[in-house]
Amino acid sequence: MSGWMACVWGLLGASAIEAHQLHSAIGRVKNLPWKVQGELPLRPYLVALVLRLALGVGMAAAFGASGQAGGPVGVMAVGIAAPKVLEQLAGGKLAELEMLRASQNAAPVVQQDLRAERGRDAAGEST
Repeated sequence: MSGWMACVWGLLGASAIEAHQLHSAIGRVKNLPWKVQGELPLRPYLVALVLRLALGVGMAAAFGASGQAGGPVGVMAVGIAAPKVLEQLAGGKLAELEMLRASQNAAPVVQQDLRAERGRDAAGEST
């Protein structure tokens, strides 16, 4: 499959999931979401839409060019799954970073606690 065809199938897949999500949002708020207070306004919605479509096309092109997705259905599935794949990858990395930050922040506290205990032990021994 050519790279261009992979892009087209990826765009179709990404568009399908976006249409489904818009349909769900319309059903939830009973109107176009950007016309309802408290929902995302139209311009940011369109920016997010373009970014998600571009992500679907880009991932489909990469999978199609590398042979990882073996045909139109596979490349279309990559286009559909692209936002979720990125979310999972970013979510995993973000969770790792949070754990790393928590362990780094916890380490000085543990050391301070140990110093306090040593001080108490020394004070307890001297009395």
